[in-house]
Order: sequence, then C-alpha cells, then structure tokens
Amino acid sequence: MSEYSDSDVDGVMTDRPPSSYGSMHSDDEEEDGKDDFEPPLEPTETKVRLYRSGSPETAITERTHTNRSSIYQDGPFLRQQSIIHREASPPRHEEPMTLEQSEVRSDVRTDRALNEELDDREMCETEMQEPSNESAAMEVQEEQSKEPVYDFDEIVVHFEEPMEPPPPPPEGAGLQFRHTHSSLTLRHVLMAMVNSLGQLRRSEMSYYKRSLSTHCNFKKNYSVIADLTDALDVADKMIEVCKLGEALYLTVRNLQSIGRDDLAKTLRKTCRRALLVYDLKEVLDRRYYYLYEGRCRPGQQRYISDVYVEPVTVIRGSREPINLENEVQRIPYTVEETPIRAADIFRPLPPEQKPIRTVMMTGIPACGLTVAVNKFVIDWMEEKNNQDFQFVFPIPAREWHIGKRGQLSFLETLSSYFGEAENIGFLEKEDCLSLFIIDGLEVCRHQLDFENNETVTSARKKAPLDALLTSLIKGTLLPNACVWITSHVTAAHKIPANLIDRFVELRGLTDENKEEYFTKRTTEPEVGRKVYNQMKRSKALEIICHLPLFSWMVAFIFERAFRDPEYGKHPPGITAFYSQYIVVQMNRSFEKYRGCNVEAQRWKDEDKTFLDMMGKMAYRMIQEGRDWFNVADLRSVNLTYEDLRTREELTTEVRRASKDVETWVFKFVHVTIQDYMAAMHVYVAFRKHAKNVFISSQMSWLQGTSKDRPVIEMYRPAIDRMLASPNGHLDMFLRFLIGLVTPGTEDNLRGYLLNHYHPKAKGTEDVVKYINKKMKESIHPDRCRNLKLCLVELEEGKEEK
Repeated sequence: MSEYSDSDVDGVMTDRPPSSYGSMHSDDEEEDGKDDFEPPLEPTETKVRLYRSGSPETAITERTHTNRSSIYQDGPFLRQQSIIHREASPPRHEEPMTLEQSEVRSDVRTDRALNEELDDREMCETEMQEPSNESAAMEVQEEQSKEPVYDFDEIVVHFEEPMEPPPPPPEGAGLQFRHTHSSLTLRHVLMAMVNSLGQLRRSEMSYYKRSLSTHCNFKKNYSVIADLTDALDVADKMIEVCKLGEALYLTVRNLQSIGRDDLAKTLRKTCRRALLVYDLKEVLDRRYYYLYEGRCRPGQQRYISDVYVEPVTVIRGSREPINLENEVQRIPYTVEETPIRAADIFRPLPPEQKPIRTVMMTGIPACGLTVAVNKFVIDWMEEKNNQDFQFVFPIPAREWHIGKRGQLSFLETLSSYFGEAENIGFLEKEDCLSLFIIDGLEVCRHQLDFENNETVTSARKKAPLDALLTSLIKGTLLPNACVWITSHVTAAHKIPANLIDRFVELRGLTDENKEEYFTKRTTEPEVGRKVYNQMKRSKALEIICHLPLFSWMVAFIFERAFRDPEYGKHPPGITAFYSQYIVVQMNRSFEKYRGCNVEAQRWKDEDKTFLDMMGKMAYRMIQEGRDWFNVADLRSVNLTYEDLRTREELTTEVRRASKDVETWVFKFVHVTIQDYMAAMHVYVAFRKHAKNVFISSQMSWLQGTSKDRPVIEMYRPAIDRMLASPNGHLDMFLRFLIGLVTPGTEDNLRGYLLNHYHPKAKGTEDVVKYINKKMKESIHPDRCRNLKLCLVELEEGKEEK
C-alpha cells in the first residue's frame, strides 16, 4: 500500500476527543507519573503473586503466570489487614478509588482482582476526561453509531461516497475512474484498528507492543511505540512505519498472539478486503517481480523493471499478425490499426460508452504476451495503473490441471491457486471490481465447450472446471468482474468472437523500443550502445529484433562478447543467431507442453524429424514462391496438425475460414525463419545424409554418398540459382546456407540435427573462391551485394574484411 503522511492521518481524526479515541499524547501521563509504588512484599507460602504497577515486565509476567497455573484465579489474595477469599470479596464501590487510597492497599493481587481493578480505573479515567472539541466528538460518535452490516464474508460499514467523480486519469493509467472503495481507505482501516486496540486493557496493550518488537520494522526501533499507550497513537505509528496493509496484518496477528481472538476475528472481517489486497500483493510480488528472459535458468532472474520495454499494442484489425518487413522485399513496418497503451486495454476509447469486460490479447510466439501480463500485474501492485480493480487474479492456463480434482465451486477453485482468497463471497457484489487473467490459452487442456457446458451463475455452486471457465468468460458467473485472455493466434478461436469485447494484438518492438531495450538492460550504457550499433550493421538482424525474444538473444551474446577485448574483430553472423533461436524455441515448447523435468526436456527423435520435415516443406514453399502453408502441406511431409500445435513456437495461424482444419492457413513467424529452415534442411541433407537437393537423385548417386564430400558441390548450384533469381527471393536462403558451414554455427546443430562427432566440413576455401569469381562477373547489383554478405557469414570472409 502507498505511504500515508501525518496529514492524511490528521485528516481522518481531526480534533478527536479523548473520551472516544484518546489523543496523540496520552491524557493520563500526569497521573501515571504519580504512581509511586512501594517495594513489593516478600513472597509467602500462600501461593500469591506480586503485582508491581509500574514494572514494564508486568504484562509478560502476568501472561506467563496466567497460562501456567489457575491457582491465581481461585486462590486467596492479600490486603493490608487480612487475607480474604474470592467468595468473601467486598462489594465494588460506585465511587472511584483515589490514588492515595490505592497506594495504601497491598500490591499483592490475583489476576481476576487485578483485571477488575484495571477496568474500574480505566472507566473512571474515561469519565473524568472532558471533550476538548464538541464538534469532533459528535463526528466520532456519528461514525461509531453507524451500524455495521454483518455478512458471512465481511462486516460492511457504510460510508458516504464522494459525489463528484475523480479527475480523469491520463493516457496509460488504465481504469482509474472510481473513488477508492470505502473498505480500502485509510479512514476505514485506521478506525477499525483503533476500535480493536481500544478494547485492550493496559496490560494487554503492553503485551501487544512487546509482541510487535519481534517484527523486523520494530526490532531496532521498539522505542517508537514503547511509550505509547493510546490506541490511536499505536495504530498511527504502525501505519507510519509499516504502511497500511502490513500494519493491518500485524494487528490481526498480534491480537491472536495475545489471546484476543475475538478482536482479531472482528478486525479481520471488518477489513477483509484490505487484508486480501495485502496478502494478494505479497504473493504477486514473489511471482511476478522477477522474470526469466528466454528460458528458465536458475540464478538468471531479472527485475522486470530493468528489462521491460512496452511493445506496440494495437486494437486488432484486418491485417495479419506477421511482420512483412524484409531486407530483400523492403516492405516497411507500419502500424495500420488503432494503437493503444498496454495499460489501457480495459479503458473505453472515444466514442465508446460501453464498459470493456472481456479482452483477448493475441500475438505470435515470442512477442512478449506473458511479460506484458507480468508488467500489468506489477503496475497494479505498485498502485501505478488500473486502481479501479480491487483484486487481480492471474491464473496461467498451464496450471489449471494442477488444482483440485472433481466438482468445486469457483471460490474453492480460486482458493486452490490463492490460499489467501478463501471464503471471499464479496466477489459477487456489485461494488467489487476484480480482474481475472487467463494467460496462455494455447496450453489449456480443457475443451471450453461453450455450447454444451452448464451455465453457472453463483460462485458457490459446484461444477466442473470447464463449466466454471466458460461461465466466467460468458459473464453469467461474476458479471461484474473483468476477464483478460492472452493467447497465440492459433488458440484464440477457442473463444467465440461474440463473447469478446475487445481484441488487441502485440506487434513487437519498434526501432525506438530496440534502442531503449539494449541500453536499459545493462548496467553499462556504453556496452548497450555498442550492442545496438552492432545490431544495426545487419539489416536482417535489425528487422527480426522486433521480436523481444530475438532481441534478448542478440543482447545476451553481444554483451558477453563485447566484454572480451579481442572480440570486436569477428562478431558472429546472423546465421548463428537463427540457429540459437530455433533451439531455444523448441526447448520453450517442450517446457510449455511437456513440463520442466529433465526427461521432458530431452530431445526425441520425433522432435528432430519435425524440424527436418518443416525445413523440407519450407524449401518447397521457397521454390513455389509462397510464404504460407496448410494442413495438406503438412501431410505431404508426413506431419499432422497435432505435431504443429505442440511445437508452435516457430509458426502461427493467420487465417481460419471455418471450423474445418483443412481451411486453416499458417505461416512462419517471419519470412526469414522460413528461409533459415529451408537452408537448414538442405545443409543437413548434404552433411548428414550426403544428399544434394539441387541435383536429381540419379546424379547425386553418381557423385557418391560420402558424408565428408567437399561442400562446394552443394554451394556451386545454390549460388547459380540465387544469381538466376529475378526478384532475389533466394538471397536470404543462400546467406543462411553459407553461414551454416562455419565451425561456430555448425556446432549449434550438433546433438540436434547433426551428430556430436560429425566430421568437419571440407572445401570452404573453394566456396570463397567461387563467390569472388561470380562477383567479378556482370551481375545485378543487389545479387552482388548479397554475395558480399555471404562472405561475411564465412570465417574466411570475415578475415578478409
């Protein structure tokens, strides 16, 4: 919770009367100074205990002896003249006992007698006090006179809401059009804490403060509360030191520790929402404040604020999600749809009047959907954006099958993911605006049958999880709540379009975003600028870095390399980055669909076959001059739609005309990924199977089947075909094909598509000679430029630069 200044507290309890809440300086300090106690009597065999009114250990001693034995509750107590049993106790006087008379009495008491005397003294002191401000007294009495409404989940105390709405929030602040709910305000929480602490006896208050001393915020600063006796002073100081939510949590916990479970229970119900917000933010802080870039690597977490750059977010139109910008085709990257800030996805835009309840955010793999969710949650938790949401519950779709089995109510299901959210029926109330985030719909194992599932209207009604999810999305369950669904484009069709109020799409990073990312993620800005400048040297690398995952790979490799003083001479070519990208994306798909254990992460033969066959299909697509494929194309290379769905990190769906899978159209996430996959298939076929795809099978058989044949036999026809291309559609394909032969790049394929101990390539010198020979001939300037870039990908070409 945000910090509150003393002025805020003073605004809540201005001129409070001592009769109701006390004052910031206790009114009985002068009287306390007169309590000069006499030396205690020596203990006798009558099993009585000593009571020293001015001893700071009284609360601890009293509590300890009370728990150890009951003899002090029923045994005799000693006065000045005689020993009188409890049954023979004299009647209580209506007039208060003076301080001089009390000092004459003996200091030996039983617990019950002590408590009765303390109650009398506190009552008398309260009656002797006079209100210092009549108007403030009437205000406090009015607040106390409001009868609370007892709900089975919370105690509701009604406050008058401000008549005027708050000022409209700026762009990027999200939903902040409402006043803070009364149960979450400083006024409500402070009054509830004061009412609970005000019912403590003096000894209990002392023990309560001693219990606070064990907390880290008071361990070294116990003196700030040690001398406070007034309930408002203690509550005010706790909020000042610990902030509102933590102060409330400590109050409930310490009331339980001193045995006042009744007060703790009442306070918990009175401030149920504020406690849930605190507990929820503590959980979200642990889960979302850090993130793993790329893959999960222990010890490699990063603060999300150190690496997050807001990508381009648009309200989806008719354009395909693929970035069509290409180094050869020179198609500029433009945003044709309506741009929107990531925090404003639930905010109605002019001239919209209808509230936005359900939002579907889509994007291609590696565009940063999950990171966008993390940032949204962190900004809400830090009270930066979307404060109209009282609660935010992110539930990753991959965890839905981990919860409890059988039919459960929605509240029971929610509590299985968030233990703090147990018995929170107030979610169904109209004044409770909450947000449920369904992240990663593509990994959902439930059918989400919107047509046949039963309709659930109560959060307490038990039903299958599939029915609860469909009812939540349709709005029959928790109609006042908002739902945010993130999904790859392929799985977005699981939700009927008529149930979605707004479709938004992540488009990746712009050039300004890239520069910000490279300089922001490192503690050495100079290194970040070097990485950015190095990335811009390659137009193809600059284009593909619109994917945040690819930008991370470039930054990770270049940052480590630039710290090596001998690195700058031979930076890696773009082929090495694409090889790493394919491996990383395959591993991420294993984590998503199989799990994170060692066995699930192991590459299987069908995974290697999948990559090889996708490369074979990509090569066919290049020959035919198209960049899309369908299920029929998958079958032509012995693959199925299920094979593609569980390894979808390299492709995305772009069009779906009907529910018939045969009509669905797919593309690689970028056209250069298609070029690389085709080149990888051609290279592996030659190096592993001794098959040259550029010549007929009969001619390949005549040339031999040795796996260590000179690579010039493969590159000579490839270069000739590239030079014969009228539109340059083979330029990137040839650049990747030549880049794969370098030792550093080929090593990335060992253990995956190549054997670990595969013989090194022979004849790379002849490739360089042949390229130089062709560059001297009269060829198209663009083809000649591409041959120069091919030399950059070769180790020998780098040495000649």
